[in-house]
Amino acid sequence: MARGRGRRTWLVAVLVMLLPVSCGTPAIDAPPPKAIGSPPATPTADPVPAGQLRITGAVRRPGVLTAQQLAGMTSQTVSVSYRTDRGEERHTAAGVPLFELVDQAGLVLAQGRDHDELSIGIVVIGLDGYRALISYGEMAPAFGNRGVLLATSADGKPLARPWLVVPGDLRGARYVKDVVELHVVHTAPTW
Repeated sequence: MARGRGRRTWLVAVLVMLLPVSCGTPAIDAPPPKAIGSPPATPTADPVPAGQLRITGAVRRPGVLTAQQLAGMTSQTVSVSYRTDRGEERHTAAGVPLFELVDQAGLVLAQGRDHDELSIGIVVIGLDGYRALISYGEMAPAFGNRGVLLATSADGKPLARPWLVVPGDLRGARYVKDVVELHVVHTAPTW
């Protein structure tokens, strides 16, 4: 028994020594890889007025949407429940499917890559800088069809700023309040 442990310990020690060499570990000073269209390190540079939403990143038509434009788009209503540190919350939210907003802005996709849309993510940024990532595949009707909404009202009351609603999430961590920006990132490697 002790002899078996000694061999395993020796094997683990050898693997640990070889791991950085065999895995091509980058030098300590090397910057981490950055996704194409990564959001800035800080929230939107220019404040976004209440009633407006900025769409940026890997889209053909970046810009600003007003509350009136959002109100004129297709609306859906969902009932959701999720856990928070305060306990379970239940809400009824109405708003625009996030998929439609992103699709309307026109994704920038790589030519010749099958299903390149599946390497797209949407970083949803709140007024306070809080962020959550939604993958295009989880919200697209042809794939995950999760019914992710950018809610303009909750529990029958209009919201001053949109709220990201992610049906099916067990915890409320991706429910970003006071959304000011949708930043589309293309995460496919560039090599």
